[in-house]
Amino acid sequence: MIKGRFAKAVAATALVLGGAMTLAPNAVADSDTAQRSCWGQRVIGSEGHHGNKTWCDSGRYREVIRCETLGGYRYVHYGPWVWASAESVAWCNIGDRIVEDWTEVGG
Repeated sequence: MIKGRFAKAVAATALVLGGAMTLAPNAVADSDTAQRSCWGQRVIGSEGHHGNKTWCDSGRYREVIRCETLGGYRYVHYGPWVWASAESVAWCNIGDRIVEDWTEVGG
């Protein structure tokens, strides 16, 4: 009888702790999403070079792009760090194309 009560108590504790562990990371992710929204847009410069601009509604951030040459060489360019509602723009070299872009936050 004591053995059965002990097993039930251990199982209940594991269930409660397991539930708390699975909820914690999701709660943090949801609060980050609610705090910041960012948007991006591809742009073409006056000499035909390609870039991407981004702006967010809060915090500090910058635009980052990965570019590729005609020969397949890839490199990364960074836009300036800016504060909320300002635009950060990163540009590829003339003749190269954007293969990936993202917003870096915090810095």
